[in-house]
Amino acid sequence: MAITITAVILVLYAIWALRRRGAGQAGGISRTPAKKACKWVETGHSKGRFVEFRCQTCGVSAMPHTGKAPVDCKSNLSG
Repeated sequence: MAITITAVILVLYAIWALRRRGAGQAGGISRTPAKKACKWVETGHSKGRFVEFRCQTCGVSAMPHTGKAPVDCKSNLSG
């Protein structure tokens, strides 16, 4: 009985720790956007009105439809 309770507590702690760490690191979309100081630089590649930007901080690329650099960090998005 004590072993079962200990195992349940360990599993619950592991789930809590993963949620606390953030879904962005686990590959999903987190509840809150990442707060990084992204420095977006235009790469020169475009597809129609979509212009590619690459972040010098985290290395993520994004193609916003506005033609302007993104505001939020995109490193927590999967896909």
